[in-house]
Amino acid sequence: MNKILLKMAILSVSLLTVMAGAAISPALGDIALAFPDVSETTIKFILTLPSVMIIPFIFVSSHLTRRFSKKHILFVGMLFYLVGGLGGGLVSTIELLLFYRAILGIGVGLLMPISTSLVADFFDGEERTATMGQVSAANNLGGVVLFLMSGVLAAISWRMAFSVYSLVIIAAIIVFFYLPKTKAEQRSSGMTLAPLPKKLYAYGAAMFFIVLAFYSVPTNMALFIQQEGIGSSKNAGLVISIGTAAGFFAGLLLAKVRRLLQTYFVAIQLLLMGIGFFITAISNHLFIIGLGVGFMGFGFGSILPTVFDQVSRQVPKSQTVQAMAIVTSMLFLGQFSSPLFLDGIGVLFSNETIRFMYLFLSSSIILVALAFFVVTFKTGLTQKKRILGNRKELIEYPEANNQ
Repeated sequence: MNKILLKMAILSVSLLTVMAGAAISPALGDIALAFPDVSETTIKFILTLPSVMIIPFIFVSSHLTRRFSKKHILFVGMLFYLVGGLGGGLVSTIELLLFYRAILGIGVGLLMPISTSLVADFFDGEERTATMGQVSAANNLGGVVLFLMSGVLAAISWRMAFSVYSLVIIAAIIVFFYLPKTKAEQRSSGMTLAPLPKKLYAYGAAMFFIVLAFYSVPTNMALFIQQEGIGSSKNAGLVISIGTAAGFFAGLLLAKVRRLLQTYFVAIQLLLMGIGFFITAISNHLFIIGLGVGFMGFGFGSILPTVFDQVSRQVPKSQTVQAMAIVTSMLFLGQFSSPLFLDGIGVLFSNETIRFMYLFLSSSIILVALAFFVVTFKTGLTQKKRILGNRKELIEYPEANNQ
């Protein structure tokens, strides 16, 4: 088995998944102009509605792996992805547009848990961590490609932006030739799986909140740039793609950065995200906004694969798809909840501007980052005291250790 070609097949699927719903976000301002009677929250649902369908079909995908080859499920998911993606550009009503977005969600739901579980199927140890980082990099690279293409095509017509989903055809060809056909995950008769560890649900909650925060970028950036008179849909695509490009490099550098930062890794990545939101909130210049989005993207692109990597280590391979399904469902629940939750925060504080939203996220994430710093420092201090205590005991009572 050629691992380079195998990785290429896995990564080609990863290109399609996490940012699929947000792919046409640069066109959101133009879509709002095309449907002037539709509320701003409903327009945002064009990006988040796929997440509603993704969540149940993640579990459907997990169940199907017990009956069918993962490769066959991938092809079915890609068919839904193609129909739902391209169909959105052919409609004349907002209702039909939302219908096709739901079909897209079904496709992504079938693809997502398999794309991450395949890493655990074929890789172990540090190679698994590095490959999980590469999967995250592919997720973000897909976002860069989709956002840039969508922004350029949206400058022609908002309908043209939906043609970016035709990239699934290339991924299908790569999977057909280079992904080995795996057997269905059959259980032995009488075999019962152990309950999933409670820590898994903590990772799911972390995934929910981190995605809820980051998804405020694709769902609001085009509207923010248009409302502030800073630029066009093409500019919005460029700014959003900077975040995903930063996430791409974060995924590639994941193993090295984790070794460098060690226990402070998560705290520093959260701090980067908080700083990024602050820069975006106070700026009126596209370049500075892009810089802020870049900070956010690097932090997000580092934390996301770290969560998936830790989840894959909590369970045996026979439960990997099930565990990934739970955590991935929280990812997409965070996507769907993002505009509802954050718009609600604006109403609660009587300030519904996007600038205020980004300031709120900035202060919240920086507070969480500082809490991580404190906990990590205290934990490290406790461990050092324990080590020094053991050494002192060894020096004072050497005979006790020789018995």
